Parts: sequence; structure tokens; C-alpha cells
Amino acid sequence: MNMRILSILSFMILAGTYSAVGQVRGEYFRSLFIDVNANAGLMSEKINAIPFSTNYPEAIRNAYQSSLKFTKAYSLGYNVAVGYYFDKKRRFGVSSGVNYYSQYGRLGMDSFHVEFKKATVSEDGYFRQIISTNHKISEFIQMKSLSIPLSVLYKYAYNDDLTISVSAGILYNLSAKSNYNTDANFDYEALYQLSPSNAPLYDSALVPSSTDYLVTRAGYNAFLEKHPGEKSLKAFFKFEDSIGVARGSVGLNESPAQKRGNIGFKSGSLGYTGEIAANYRLMKNIYLRGGVYYTYQSFKNTMGNNNQVLTDAKIQGKPGQDLGVNYNSLLSEVRKIGGSNYGISIGIRVYLNRTAWKYMEPSSDRITPEGPKAK
Repeated sequence: MNMRILSILSFMILAGTYSAVGQVRGEYFRSLFIDVNANAGLMSEKINAIPFSTNYPEAIRNAYQSSLKFTKAYSLGYNVAVGYYFDKKRRFGVSSGVNYYSQYGRLGMDSFHVEFKKATVSEDGYFRQIISTNHKISEFIQMKSLSIPLSVLYKYAYNDDLTISVSAGILYNLSAKSNYNTDANFDYEALYQLSPSNAPLYDSALVPSSTDYLVTRAGYNAFLEKHPGEKSLKAFFKFEDSIGVARGSVGLNESPAQKRGNIGFKSGSLGYTGEIAANYRLMKNIYLRGGVYYTYQSFKNTMGNNNQVLTDAKIQGKPGQDLGVNYNSLLSEVRKIGGSNYGISIGIRVYLNRTAWKYMEPSSDRITPEGPKAK
């Protein structure tokens, strides 16, 4: 008898537990959703950089370069999020997922000039290398980033078909990488102070000696005064680059041998994001979403001391073959970059409400993402 009563009680407890679990699971699925969104908009960058000119050895004090500017910038992205509204009215919740951004723009500087100490190609002495550009340096930049957001949610329902959702939270940046393509070119000029034995010496004076040997535009003008119509400017530099102390050190409109490349940024930085969207029910528990978003991301350069130079050497192939010059992206001098993305988003929200999926049309006792309606 006792065993029968115990069996009946056990059955009743198991049945009650199963019913409670079923209710909890039903409640869980009524409040759980998946978002898939695409977004597009503009972006702005705040750049903290160390000037390239500070990294050249024994640079003359007349070095200068303009600040970096990021222009014509826009952003495209995608995100997938899983969210859960935890209160009875299903207004407050949390969500997390994955955000991907692909950001585009032009990074540039208006001017660049540096004069510094450099060894000759034959390593028999030193001279003053002069590098400058007579036009703006511009790079087309594409930055790709992957991050994990953690957001708090609020939702307000106007009716069964239309809700307004708001989210705000932080981002953990997993990775960021930038590709660049540059249109830069440079004039490589040189100035030599010669010893009594004609060994090249470095003239470190701000105003060079009048006896210095010049392979510069100014030197060319002086050459023309003595030999009018002798050589064109380009031919003069090409000749000087082929023999003598200036060999392999001078040239005009020298382009980078490698115009493309990439720069990595440190992972683990934090940012923040927010969105306001309208959600319109298309069918059952599927909603079309449209809204506006804002995201801020901050990245640090992987090169901790930023000791790169913009360019400092010509690259030779076969004898007499000029391949261009070495080049480091303008991003190399960046210590920290902060990017703000803002624009519009569009996507789909799907509530994982199993009960509502059974009905093609709404009924008075169906369970909606907002909960049962009072009759």
C-alpha cells in the first residue's frame, strides 16, 4: 500500500516537474530571438600619430610633414545577435553576437620633407639625403574588423505588428587589419661635403656650405648656368644616379616598389555601440527591422615604438635598373586610431516562439513575443 502511494506521489511530482519545465522552456522560447542585420554609413577617424620625420637619423631641423587626414570615409557591416527579454512584459533584455565592419577611406598628408645622415652606396662615407614630395600623399585604406558586442535591450510595442527596440552596450574587438594602396612618389636629392681627399662627409649644418656638391634641383639650376641646355632635369638626375658619389641615391618622382600592403592592429581593445530600430511583423514571428546605429572602435598599432620611416632607400634591380623606393604606409606612424561609424541598418528578427509557428493566422489565445493578450 505504502509503495503504491509512494509511486502515485512520485508520478505526480514528475508530472508537475515536467509541466513546470515545459512552462519555463515555453517562456524561454517566447523571449528568445535572433537578429541578422546589414548596415551602411559614414565614418570619421581620430588619429594619434608620431611623425615619421622624428625617426630619421640625425635629421636636420628643417624637417616637416603635415598631419594625417582621413577623408571620403564610409563603412559597411554585418552583425548576427542572439537576444533574450527576461521580464514578464518582455521589454528588457540582453544580447550578444558578432559584428563585422569593412571600412573604407583615403588617408593622406599634404606635404613631406626630411634631410638626414646616410651612408653612401659604396660605404666610403656619409652624405645628406634629402627626400620630399611635390604633391599630396594619399592611400586608399580598407580596414576590416571583427568584434563581439554585449548589449542591454529595451523594447516598446505599439501593437502586435510594430515595436521599437533600443540597444546599447560595449564591444570587444577581436581583430583589425588594414590594407592600403598608395599613389605616393618622392624626389630623392643629395648633398655632399667633400674632404680634401674627396671622401664624402655629412654636412649637418642647417645652411649647407657653399662648397658642397649638390645633386638637387638647386644644383641642377647651378649646373645649367655653367652648361646651358646640356641636360634635361631628368637626364641630370639619371646621370648622377649612375656614377660617382651620388650613385644609387638620387632620382625624381620615385614611386614605391611595393604600393600595396597591410598593417595589423592589436586585439582586445574596447568600444561601444548603440541602435534604435523599428520592427514590423511580416508573418508569424518574423520581423523586418530598420533603424540607425552608432559604433565607436579604438585600435592600437602593433608596432609599439612606431620607429618606422616613410621611405629612405632606393631599390636597385639589375645594374642600372631602378625599381623604385622602399615605403611604409602612413598607418605605420599611427599609435592609436579611434573610428566612429554611424548610419542605417536593415535586417530580420526571428522570435523562437514554437507555439505561434503552429498557426498561420493570429488567434486570441496564441502566445506572441509580447505575451498573451487579455480578452
